[in-house]
Amino acid sequence: MKLIPLIAFLCASMPALAVDLDYYRDVYPFLKANCISCHNKTTTKADLNMETPELMIKGGESGPSIIPGNGAESLLVMASLHTKDMEMPPPNNKSGAVNLIPEQIATLKAWIDQGAKSSVLVERAIVLQAFSASIDPIYSVAMTKDGRYVACGRSNHIYVYDMATRQFIAQISDPSEKNGAAHRALVQSLAFSPDGTRLASGSFREVKIWKLAEGKPVASAAKSVSSPASADLIKKIATTGKVVVLSSAMSADGKQVVTGCEDGSVRVWDTATSKPVIELRGSVVAAKKMAELDWTIAAQTLEQAFQKGEITRIEAQDKALDILLGKAKEAIVAMNKVLPEKQKAVPPTTEAKTAAQKAVDEVTAKIKALPGGKPDAALENQLKAAQEKLITTKMTEVSALAAVSATQSNVKDAEDDLKRITDSKAVNAKAIAAANAAVAAAKTLQDKATTELAAAKLALTKTTAKPIAVSFSGDALRVASMFDDGSLRVWGTVTGTPIEESTGSAAVSTTITSSPDGSFVASKSVTQSAGSSPRWGLERKIDQKGLFADRVNAVRFSPDGKTLATGGGELSRSGDIIFFDASNGKVTQTWKEKHSDTVLCLDFSPDGKRLASGGADKIARVTEIATGKQLNLFEGHTHHVMGVAFRSDGRVLATAGAEGTVVSWDMIIGERKRKIEGWTKEVTSLQFIGATNQIVTSAGDNRIRIVTDDGTEVRAMANLPDYMQAAVSAPNGSAIIGGGEDSILRVWDGAGKELVAFGAK
Repeated sequence: MKLIPLIAFLCASMPALAVDLDYYRDVYPFLKANCISCHNKTTTKADLNMETPELMIKGGESGPSIIPGNGAESLLVMASLHTKDMEMPPPNNKSGAVNLIPEQIATLKAWIDQGAKSSVLVERAIVLQAFSASIDPIYSVAMTKDGRYVACGRSNHIYVYDMATRQFIAQISDPSEKNGAAHRALVQSLAFSPDGTRLASGSFREVKIWKLAEGKPVASAAKSVSSPASADLIKKIATTGKVVVLSSAMSADGKQVVTGCEDGSVRVWDTATSKPVIELRGSVVAAKKMAELDWTIAAQTLEQAFQKGEITRIEAQDKALDILLGKAKEAIVAMNKVLPEKQKAVPPTTEAKTAAQKAVDEVTAKIKALPGGKPDAALENQLKAAQEKLITTKMTEVSALAAVSATQSNVKDAEDDLKRITDSKAVNAKAIAAANAAVAAAKTLQDKATTELAAAKLALTKTTAKPIAVSFSGDALRVASMFDDGSLRVWGTVTGTPIEESTGSAAVSTTITSSPDGSFVASKSVTQSAGSSPRWGLERKIDQKGLFADRVNAVRFSPDGKTLATGGGELSRSGDIIFFDASNGKVTQTWKEKHSDTVLCLDFSPDGKRLASGGADKIARVTEIATGKQLNLFEGHTHHVMGVAFRSDGRVLATAGAEGTVVSWDMIIGERKRKIEGWTKEVTSLQFIGATNQIVTSAGDNRIRIVTDDGTEVRAMANLPDYMQAAVSAPNGSAIIGGGEDSILRVWDGAGKELVAFGAK
């Protein structure tokens, strides 16, 4: 639109705007959409903050942006009209701001003409509309510490999956929400407590904590048992597998048979081929113990690598010190060699100076003895020559003494260097000894754990109790067996993972049945039950007015599970972190404006004493929780910090950047360790895998990628169909889980093979 017609429009519009205009009702909405994103307290371009009328009147580099009562000469109006070489917002700006339309400019001018009065911002209740069925991205994924359960948020729903059976088991919902939803708005963040009994979820201005309740045990005894496999099939299995079958049952679809064998194993067979599918052994207790041993082995491997790295670093330092030590010794020898000569040169200069002084004194005495004390020309010349010689001899003596002093000083400096270097080498020797001791201690723990793990695996093959009754669940994804020692055990048939167990008195004969709710009931002298699906119920909703400014982008439990930290804030204005008592939901600490833009990610240090946070302000911070004191400020990203994660030993922090990089930080010296590249879009999340130096990442370039904190790529799950928003890993790296915009939750094994893909239910 040309300037003259636009001015005519503005003038014609004035009568229609004669009513008093309200800043927050009539002006603020279009300024916020097109101006304030670049002119706020965080991004104050041209030193102009446009968040309030008072700040606009104060102005910036070019002076006041508005002149109350004079809209036509206000810079803001002229810039909106693109006059006097001003064009706001600028074309092709990164904020997506567009030119104000004539009606908006007319409103702006009229408001200024009316005095540019401020008003009271009235908070209005936000009414969230129902989501379209097509809006169901996965923005967050969480896994229990033991790797058993995985939760993901799709749209405003939360789904839980059992990795032991690789099946969907529950949709968590709030009874007060519609259509089985967990929140009114999108699920932005998820985190399990360390013991896996709580799940925290963050959404728009609210956090909910969900509590795990075990399935209700079946009270009545079983009345029937699963249909037994045919005798011919069992005979064939026994012959093929060379096992003695004590008990058997067939799956509901007839495709599989489970047998309890004389050797203590429970085996699943394919009925069509009579070939074994999987052998089930062990218990929950044994599996937990082996997982702990796996963690110990990995942790001690990491410890040895760190200590050996320290030894290498110190030894390299010692080599440099040895060079300096050699130079110091050479300097001492060289200086001591020339020192006697320098000292020998001093007496003659002193004697010469004394003689010259004597000559001056003698001539002076002759002059004084003359009548009137007036020398003749000859004596004057003689005195002048004597004085000049005295000056020369003094300078010669000073030079000789200075040469001695310099040589002695050089010797002392070299001796001081020698002492410092020797002391440094002594400190390094102690450090190397300590590192070697740490390596040895870690190796001892690793060897012990390795031996215990091997023994535990061997124990699984030995018969301790015999399976006297077996049964499939209705979906054949679980198998239960009653043993003659009275124990009832349940496994996932897909993975062989022990799921649950109960104990009782020994029995000679038992029947076992799969109940409709998924539990198993073993009937003997008393009834035992196990294996029912877990249920998640809403324990607490945290949504006090004014507590959360906007979306809760991050939730994280402390290592002891007692504290829940949340991260969020107002976009482009503040990044807030709030701590809650996880048991009652009460606020324990509030860090307002910890970041200058919204907080996107959090992680506690392994000892629970520090909190790492990353935000849209491109900064990662590490803060001491007890005092709120900032310990580290890391500026290595050029865009949002979208993920932070401590390594299990707390010595390294990894951060993910929206510019497509991961940076690892050395927490001992507080400096960057490595900048890791190779992504073409945003790195949206990251997590260290167990007690290793490997990091699993998700990214917008349709990849789940695993790298080490030194920058080496381990593997990548590439060519995924859509933008990946989140990824997690089992502690031992045996399962990698990722989700993104296509709403599919994918599970890969440790080698990168896709095992299962879960769609929205």
